[in-house]
Amino acid sequence: MKMAHIFFEKPGFRFLPVEQVLTGYFLLTGVLLLSRFTLLEHALSHLMVRALALGIILFFSYHSNMWRIHTLRLIWPLAVLPYFYSETDYLNNIFIHHDLDPFFSRAEWAIFQTQPALVFSVCFPSNVFAELMYLGYISYYFMILLVPVTIYFLHNRRQLERIGFILIHSFLMYYIIYIFLPVGGPQYYFAESIVSLPDGIIFGPIIRFIQRSFEGPTAAFPSSHISICLMLVWMSYKYARPLFYYLLPISLLLIFSTIYIQAHYVIDIIAGIIVTPIFYVFSDKVYAFLVHHPFRTYLSLAGGQRRNTTHRHKGR
Repeated sequence: MKMAHIFFEKPGFRFLPVEQVLTGYFLLTGVLLLSRFTLLEHALSHLMVRALALGIILFFSYHSNMWRIHTLRLIWPLAVLPYFYSETDYLNNIFIHHDLDPFFSRAEWAIFQTQPALVFSVCFPSNVFAELMYLGYISYYFMILLVPVTIYFLHNRRQLERIGFILIHSFLMYYIIYIFLPVGGPQYYFAESIVSLPDGIIFGPIIRFIQRSFEGPTAAFPSSHISICLMLVWMSYKYARPLFYYLLPISLLLIFSTIYIQAHYVIDIIAGIIVTPIFYVFSDKVYAFLVHHPFRTYLSLAGGQRRNTTHRHKGR
């Protein structure tokens, strides 16, 4: 007679690596909010957003055996990143009470003897050229979705989990930098003397809507736009080679467009390029560590104890 052993695991929370780092970010920034609770306006609403996000994470992690929601658990954090990106403008003067743009603008002048962000559009005032720049800049938002989805269909869910983690972990590291290093960028520091950009044709109005709705005097140094773009290009080269040949010229347009629309100093771009491989490798190592050391909590519920039952099978 053969004995077959069936194990029933205790119910509990099984957190994906991306959920663990999101939880860490929510807790860290939550502590910052609490430390300045009486000084910050609407601090309670920001804490409630974190409570809601943590509730979603707990729900998903507790129902981790539902295979239908696994891909959703990997994708939904991308949807909340714009909120936490714009929130860095709310938090970035907690420790340093003034923006550091005077220092960065002087450094820009010392290196280039001009302000490239101010003269670029003056040298190229064509509406067609401007539209090309706007196209490059707005392509960034499509790349963030296009590359992971393409890799998912070309490879598998595990690869999506890995590259999604690298992107989100890198974003969160940038957000922490922006909170402690407040730099608004040329479009805000030179707001009174800045030259009006060409209107564009199709993408110009979209860019202005994005700037009005989601941008603020924050997140200039180093440039996460450039860094994340380079990560996406590298991911497409490794895992979706046909897509790489389309993204490469678009990424070059994106790099120039961040200066053209006066979102960044050139030194922001240089810093973003330098930091990219560091953040990529570090995020990849953090992912590997969390995969091999998963964080799980088990609940002692009635009927939830691990049980060992045996079934008898006839055998020779």
